[in-house]
Amino acid sequence: MRYFKLLFLAVMSIIAIGCEKPVVDNEQPLPQPDVTYETIAGAWQLTEWRGEALSEQTFLYIEFDDESRRFEMWDNIGSMYTQHKSGAFSIQQDANGNYTISGQYDNGVGDWANSYRVEMQRDGEDMLWSTDTESMLFSFYIGEIPEIN
Repeated sequence: MRYFKLLFLAVMSIIAIGCEKPVVDNEQPLPQPDVTYETIAGAWQLTEWRGEALSEQTFLYIEFDDESRRFEMWDNIGSMYTQHKSGAFSIQQDANGNYTISGQYDNGVGDWANSYRVEMQRDGEDMLWSTDTESMLFSFYIGEIPEIN
């Protein structure tokens, strides 16, 4: 009788182990979209700066035109008044496949303070710009840039 109990427990253990579903990770991470003039064309809203969400009163909108390779930007960062800036931008890819965006303001104001490493995230809905000391997260803004006073 004891033999049958041990045999029964052994068979049940084998069945239980055999019924476990193997863990297979078939989910592949989605490839990040390339950063091209076409993939960043449109209006973007800055949602995080230096790892912090912007306050409700602070804003930065930037709109890229892929055909003319020009941008327009509206912001009130560091000012109580809205500033409008425009200029030209360029995208470069290095030998490692990393992208960099840089720009030059109109009216002889000069170049952007930095060239930024750019990564597209969440199927191109977010764009992360970073340097060694700061980061900025832009989210794609669908529609027109709001009326800014």
